[in-house]
Amino acid sequence: MGAFREACEIVYKMWTEDKPVFKGKYYTIDGPINEPKGARKPHPEFWLGGGGEKVTLKLVAKWADGCNVGGGNPDVIRQKLDVLRGHCETVGRDINEITVSTGMDVHLLADGEDPDKAADWTGGMLSSEQYQRQFKTGNADQITAKIQDAVDAGANYIIVYLPQLAYNQDMLRRFAETVIPRFS
Repeated sequence: MGAFREACEIVYKMWTEDKPVFKGKYYTIDGPINEPKGARKPHPEFWLGGGGEKVTLKLVAKWADGCNVGGGNPDVIRQKLDVLRGHCETVGRDINEITVSTGMDVHLLADGEDPDKAADWTGGMLSSEQYQRQFKTGNADQITAKIQDAVDAGANYIIVYLPQLAYNQDMLRRFAETVIPRFS
């Protein structure tokens, strides 16, 4: 994690300084040129994924513009944000400057679709129970509630993974028509 910490600082310096200098235990730079800096100002968004409370979330508080935590679990999102809030206070940063994302695997059921058959496309690789542990499975109202739980917990950027999109976009269309408008 020490190398990761140093790498984060170097990336930040490369984006914000003309000739950054850094000497650490794992890495050293002495005025490298990083031009052009990027179209986004003041620099490209710097995202760190993960919720390690002792290192990763400290690095988020210090340098990141966004982080991904919790795997869609509202209790975990709340816990990680409480920790991040503390780290932000320590470094004097407003936590509201940081985009907080979470990801969730979603299986949006079609009208009349049996949730116990949602895993059938896996060809037996996952049982119905395993599938429903991995995928938030339900109708539009149920999926909306699960996403809203993550939002209420503090996530303000939701990444949704839908199965089998390369082969069938019906679920994506249903999601776009029945779930997304509820958050617009």
